[in-house]
Amino acid sequence: MHRAGMELKMKVVGTRRRANDPVSCHRRAVALMRQADKLCPFPRPRGFVFKARTWEAYEEWKKAQPNPRLW
Repeated sequence: MHRAGMELKMKVVGTRRRANDPVSCHRRAVALMRQADKLCPFPRPRGFVFKARTWEAYEEWKKAQPNPRLW
């Protein structure tokens, strides 16, 4: 309840990080991707092109893939 003469204060939880320069952001992204690669049980696939005749055929192929990196 707001009483006359009293100001309401906003509760602040934690602090926001400011975006640093692009070089440090890229360095952080590379480090995070390395950590994600270590945690992922699937190997990184080589580049390839999959051509499906229909969207339905593509969806079937996608569901049959055990490696989520392929889609």
